[in-house]
Amino acid sequence: MRWTLRIAAILAVLLLAYAVWPVVGFFQIASAIEARDAPALAKLVDFRALRKNLTKQVVAAYLELTGKEQKLGLLGKTFAVGVGTSYAEPIIAQLINEQTLIDLLTKGQGGNGIKVPAEFAPFSANAMKGGWKSGWQTWRTSEYGLGNYYVYLPPDKPLDKQFKVKLSLTDLRWKLAGIDLPEPMRLELAQQLVKQRAAQKE
Repeated sequence: MRWTLRIAAILAVLLLAYAVWPVVGFFQIASAIEARDAPALAKLVDFRALRKNLTKQVVAAYLELTGKEQKLGLLGKTFAVGVGTSYAEPIIAQLINEQTLIDLLTKGQGGNGIKVPAEFAPFSANAMKGGWKSGWQTWRTSEYGLGNYYVYLPPDKPLDKQFKVKLSLTDLRWKLAGIDLPEPMRLELAQQLVKQRAAQKE
């Protein structure tokens, strides 16, 4: 009986530790962004995964913006997104690096003239206010996956007004690996892709 209780207690502690672990990782990322500490943030970002995540969103928005989405259908769209990543990657590469990432996340500004209202930036003052520093509130509006952790910002807003931020466990460290961009930012990036494609055809 004692061994059963001990094992149960150990499992409970491990479960609690795993529940708290990604929350701590998120606060480390948020703190680095708030302090505008680019070197510290760089260690907490999986740039390859983040670029891939954003590239897929931009290509999907590009297909929608150019009217190609309806022509392609679901299967064609899936194929086009895969092929189109090569065209969108240069734009995303300018946005996602140690120098530009903080401004993109806090101000909606990035390389190549990208600029949207700060309210659409995932870690803007507006998105981060309303109790994001409350560990309980952040945890309450988050989700767990297998090796992934999702945070919704701001935690006190309705789901349709939140940003979905993805953290992934990489090398025993929780790193920023994805952000569901708001429509204005996706469309702005897609417009940049349209301009780039047009320039290549000239």
